[in-house]
Amino acid sequence: MRRAVLLLGAAAIAGLAFSCSGTDVTLATLPGGDDAAPPPAPPRCASNDDCPAGTYCEKEACDSPSGTCQLYPAEWPNEEQPVCGCDNVTYFDHCLRQASRVAAETMGPCPGFTCGGPSSTPCSGIAVCAQLLGIGPEQCSPMPEGHCWVLPAQCPPPSQGMNLWDSCQLGPHCLDTCDALRAGGSYTRAVMCP
Repeated sequence: MRRAVLLLGAAAIAGLAFSCSGTDVTLATLPGGDDAAPPPAPPRCASNDDCPAGTYCEKEACDSPSGTCQLYPAEWPNEEQPVCGCDNVTYFDHCLRQASRVAAETMGPCPGFTCGGPSSTPCSGIAVCAQLLGIGPEQCSPMPEGHCWVLPAQCPPPSQGMNLWDSCQLGPHCLDTCDALRAGGSYTRAVMCP
């Protein structure tokens, strides 16, 4: 059996905050050559209950009868790329949907209304009610309906091409989607921003 050995000399680690002798240190022995077996296939699942701790059941579509157990995302770009989860909640990006253990998604915000309105229907869990209306102040209404969104723990810095929103009340002007939703209230698409 051939094996590749990862060696790291003292010169390679000189910039790190610890001292080493001048000898090589074996950090890992990795399989190499033709004897390396492919990684095992992820376990099949019908729901999150079928998956081991630290994983969730990912499916190709919401109506798929089964999927595979996948690890939660370790990190993600934290960019506005909304997706609609099988739970009819819009996630700021697909990684938030995966971290919430929701099986699948379609691209873009969810259609229809699920929160707010005359009955002031709340969102469940950590989701917030996004009352993002059309373009212009004439779209504002006294009891707007909205859709539930899950946002990142910290909003990303604003960037070129992001959607910008104006408060229907005498509130903030030209906020990005994440900050507008965190501030609460209803918003129309901003048309004139610096």
